Amino acid sequence: MKYLTLMVALFITFDTAATDELDILASSEVLTEDFMTHSRGGEYELETESLQASSEMYGDVTGNSAYNNNSGNNIIDGGALSNSSGVYNIVQNTGSNVLIQNATVINLTLK
Repeated sequence: MKYLTLMVALFITFDTAATDELDILASSEVLTEDFMTHSRGGEYELETESLQASSEMYGDVTGNSAYNNNSGNNIIDGGALSNSSGVYNIVQNTGSNVLIQNATVINLTLK
């Protein structure tokens, strides 16, 4: 029923309205500079002189045994990161009984 009502309203509007009135941009209200200033991002700005981020990790590998292990090769091919952008991190391991801990700390200043 909603769709039927909408179609009837559309046909009535089309018959009675001028062509330029159908353009939604022609009848749109112009927004003021003050309204746009208060609507854009940056309302909550954090002012800092210095900001430090850090990561502390602790690990312990004890009491493990590994016998008759074969460690493989660990290779990154020349084109593996060819289309990369941004910040990326690679962690590789070819050993046994190892503890891998990894942290990435990125400090950004966006203005």
